[in-house]
Amino acid sequence: MSYAATLGRVMAGDYDDATQEERHEAVKELIAVCAVAAGAVSIQPVPLLDLVLVSPIQVGLVQGIGRIYGHQLDKKAVVEMLSTFGASLVAQNVMMASAKLVPFAGWIAAAAMAYALTHAIGEVADHYFRHGRGVSPDDLKSMFRKTYKEKKDERMAAMKEPSLKERLEQLKEAYAAGLIDDDEFEVKKADILAAL
Repeated sequence: MSYAATLGRVMAGDYDDATQEERHEAVKELIAVCAVAAGAVSIQPVPLLDLVLVSPIQVGLVQGIGRIYGHQLDKKAVVEMLSTFGASLVAQNVMMASAKLVPFAGWIAAAAMAYALTHAIGEVADHYFRHGRGVSPDDLKSMFRKTYKEKKDERMAAMKEPSLKERLEQLKEAYAAGLIDDDEFEVKKADILAAL
């Protein structure tokens, strides 16, 4: 489901009688959709544009999680919360803009950062609201840093999988070495190209 549709459903939903499990599932889905959306929009190469593209997704994420737990938050309250977490929108934008100074590889790193930052914001917001907004700022910052690092490392590892060109080269090498025949080569090549 798309980011806009998921967020719209959450913001219009009634969670007053929802069980903890139902709230947990709604939050989990919202975090996943928002993190992917933030990563996707940040692939663009223009530094500083991320503030305009990623920030609304993150603000909507926190507002949605707040809504699931029965809180109505305006954008100012969300921006203040993000600063408490250690996730200042300006600091995030500077980090991603710096990464984008390196063509292509930097854009990939920025996408991983946007995904990880958004995911960490969602996890910390969930923790904050689930515990009745009584979590210390130090605990929130610690959780944010830990979650961000874990998610960024996971995303970077996933992005380091062999590229299309590398997989095709490996296939050609296997064919040249006689490890696969003509039919296997064509089938495997079709499989690789179909994964695009």
